[in-house]
Amino acid sequence: MFQNVVHFIYFLGLVCWIGSVVFFSFFTAPVIFKLLDREKAGEIVGIIFPRYYFLGYVCAALIFFSLMVSDPNIFKTKSILLFIMIVGWFYAGMIVSPKSRKLKALRQAASSMDEKENFEAQFKKVHSLAVKLNGTVLVAGLGLLWFSAEGFQL
Repeated sequence: MFQNVVHFIYFLGLVCWIGSVVFFSFFTAPVIFKLLDREKAGEIVGIIFPRYYFLGYVCAALIFFSLMVSDPNIFKTKSILLFIMIVGWFYAGMIVSPKSRKLKALRQAASSMDEKENFEAQFKKVHSLAVKLNGTVLVAGLGLLWFSAEGFQL
């Protein structure tokens, strides 16, 4: 019974995390940016991001603890994939996202066009990194799901 609860928590965390990445990346953000001007869309996405990352932190904790209870050997494929997900997610949420917000604010407050363009170029680099980290988390998560489905029976 306990093992079933642990497996349920593991899969719940994993599918919620992967699902949130897929839904936000391929449905929510594109629709927001299609319907609204860039500034307003960025503002809305900026409001969503803290909740988006928080969900990932909770899911990461659920997956980590249930994986450690089930198999404390941290040098297996599943643990390595989870480690990649956690590092990518926490770096994106705690380093990249705040830097992005700061660059947006600096761009808006800039007094000259050169300053605005400079902050815009920096923002694009940071945004590109955020997209790459998000993609890495998604690919690692799908890999983790694949290896977790091994031997699974309906």
